[in-house]
Amino acid sequence: MNEKKEYNDVWVFAEIKDHERVHPCALEILGKAREIADDLNQNLVAVVLSLEAEQYLPVIKKHGVDKIIYLSHQNLKHYHERIFTDLVHELIEKYKPSIFLFPSTEVGNALSARLAYRCRTGLVSDVLDLELEEGYADDLLLTDKPAYGGNIHVKIICPKTRPQMCTITPGTFKKKKLEKENIELIEENYHFDEEKIRIKIIGAPTRKDKPSAPLSEAKFVIGGGQGIGSETNFKKLYKLAKFTNGQVGGTRRPIFNDWMPEHLQIGISGETINPNLYLALGISGAIQHVVGITESDTIIAVNTDPNAPIFKTADYCIVADANEILNGLLEHYKVDD
Repeated sequence: MNEKKEYNDVWVFAEIKDHERVHPCALEILGKAREIADDLNQNLVAVVLSLEAEQYLPVIKKHGVDKIIYLSHQNLKHYHERIFTDLVHELIEKYKPSIFLFPSTEVGNALSARLAYRCRTGLVSDVLDLELEEGYADDLLLTDKPAYGGNIHVKIICPKTRPQMCTITPGTFKKKKLEKENIELIEENYHFDEEKIRIKIIGAPTRKDKPSAPLSEAKFVIGGGQGIGSETNFKKLYKLAKFTNGQVGGTRRPIFNDWMPEHLQIGISGETINPNLYLALGISGAIQHVVGITESDTIIAVNTDPNAPIFKTADYCIVADANEILNGLLEHYKVDD
């Protein structure tokens, strides 16, 4: 057990996405982390590892941080599990943060899991809310996450070890801009034994079927469910999305039917979205899906069943055949192949 009294400050891993910008989820987390740090009267610290990390500091400064710890090196251009884990673990050992928050992304999930093992501490994944546990004298963090397929929410604490670590689902919090004065910039030296590197990453992996922008960042999302009826009909969603500059997503059933790839799933086992508009076509509204769409500004749901659970969440409800609405939109806007 580590000595909790030695650990202070709230850290956020400011992931650099595609070595060109700060991941939006990291900026979202900073807003909530600022609240927690203020309640604890502690510092909010962003941690950045990247090629030419200095270029990302101006953006991070606008989101309420007190300090930024950063490392720059060519080997940090792409995520490397051994390099990132070793370097960040050294930072934890040196500065001893009490709370360390990560985006729930491929990088954030992989890195946080390895660090939790190294630190012999707990890790809560895919958290949907954070608050400080009342009635405790220390900085005990209370995390809220869905469980049992999203049917219930559970509260989890890590009372005995530090740092307290969790990954945050993208879209959970809103970005908050707050630029503080006298932000401390701490540049750490990169040092890593190159002989330990067995695999050298020369470029980020890409997938041809992956959308240009992830669902978590899309402003307009068209969701399809079992009610779409067939793969032929489902392909029409892509036509509408291309015409409207939107993104296609869906429930688990279209994946089982081989109508869409798994990375387009929305919900507890997929992406959490927060678009300006979500159009749900032929989706009944199981809790596993609904948990991923509640942050949408406006939800329009189309279903033949007037008692479909999705209508309890939607802002506008249309009792109709989803394919009739879809075909009508394509015809109205004269969307061709």
